[in-house]
Amino acid sequence: MGTDRYAYSSRLRRMNPAAKAFLSLLALTLCLIFGGIAPGVFTLLFMGFLTVFWGKIPFRVFFRFLLVPLTFLLLGCLTIGVGLHPADTPVVAAIPVGGKLLGFTQGSILQMLSICSKSMGVMAAVYFLTLTTPMTDLTQGLSRLHIPGLLIELMELIYRFIFVLWETAGQIRTAQESRLGYRGFARSLRSLGMLASMVFLRAWKKADRVYCALESRGYTGTLKTLPEGYEKGTFCYFWAALILSGQVLCYLWEAGIL
Repeated sequence: MGTDRYAYSSRLRRMNPAAKAFLSLLALTLCLIFGGIAPGVFTLLFMGFLTVFWGKIPFRVFFRFLLVPLTFLLLGCLTIGVGLHPADTPVVAAIPVGGKLLGFTQGSILQMLSICSKSMGVMAAVYFLTLTTPMTDLTQGLSRLHIPGLLIELMELIYRFIFVLWETAGQIRTAQESRLGYRGFARSLRSLGMLASMVFLRAWKKADRVYCALESRGYTGTLKTLPEGYEKGTFCYFWAALILSGQVLCYLWEAGIL
């Protein structure tokens, strides 16, 4: 379900989730603090290396997950990079519009690259944790930090039913496509409206069946799970020291100090 199917097959599945969370949060925090292009690219490559080669997550899976935020990020960065400038402004690429220039300056391009690299570095750090740690391990770790049980259970249920909605919508769309429900604009709109109305109805019924199943097994308001034994995450702290050193060096190099 979601990222869990990859997390359960990861080589880091049995490693202490607290150590993996520490490594991921350290990389994420440093990437946000240092900013810049070099620290962001370093974080992206380093965390991608750990996810693919250490965690044994297929590269195509990691790359496909990165494409999701990258699409929105590129659209957002274009709105930042493109600006209307006076005619005498030095630009990299622009078109004349009403006596002014609409396009990119060197500063706007550097700003775009900085935002993109920092954002993708942060996402790589997040994906390292989510692709190597199942949701149940994360919630157990949160419970050890004394996070309120209600919040943890809401997280579990929301996570579960996001993919219930996704699966239900996929099944309905497949059935509609098999009946040529998306041939023509008008028919596509009608099929899309039917999909939107049916998906929540079916998901609601499925949620009700899940709740009935929980009650039949003695559900009293809390989801009880047995704590698991984990391997020590010693190597996570070693990698954390490396990424700290690498981030500092990249920052100093980009600042011209080295």
